[in-house]
Amino acid sequence: MEDTSFAYSQATTRAREGNGKHEPPLLIDLVDRCKADIESNGWITACLGLVQDALRKTNISCPGVLCLGLGSPSLSREARAQLAFLISLYTTLEIAPSDVSVYDPVFTDADKALFQSFGMRCLADTASLLFCYDGKHEVEQPTILYMPHCDLKLYENIIGANWSEEQLARIIFISNRFSDYTDKYVYTII
Repeated sequence: MEDTSFAYSQATTRAREGNGKHEPPLLIDLVDRCKADIESNGWITACLGLVQDALRKTNISCPGVLCLGLGSPSLSREARAQLAFLISLYTTLEIAPSDVSVYDPVFTDADKALFQSFGMRCLADTASLLFCYDGKHEVEQPTILYMPHCDLKLYENIIGANWSEEQLARIIFISNRFSDYTDKYVYTII
């Protein structure tokens, strides 16, 4: 099995011209740095290759993307790296940013503005809050479910809502390993 782990690099601050004071980098610059980092070492190529293989094997074409549990890019380096992966994913697969929906209850206003600047759809809190905690969402079209930080209950609810051969054939998960959950709970029960 390929090692698809990724190491984060440290962000630096930029000096303001003339006065030598440092100001924090802009959020979009931090995301761009993460994107450059993940693209520089071959990690992203290996991961995107796995996704492309899965799309070919399942005959899924023109998928949308639903991203849940990303975290806050304005507050978390890990969330910025995961957002950089998401951007690389939809760019490589030639998915329109308007076909990418994102939701996490921790998103800040700065996060939402960032997603909108990329052209992604940031799901509204009122309609999405129940959906995302409940997760009983049936997919209506081929969908990549990108769920980097979700709990077992959300996975169970989404799988349960799509529990048919036809529905499950429309979904590709990019997520934590399901075996990480099953192994944990099998050992707990025994």
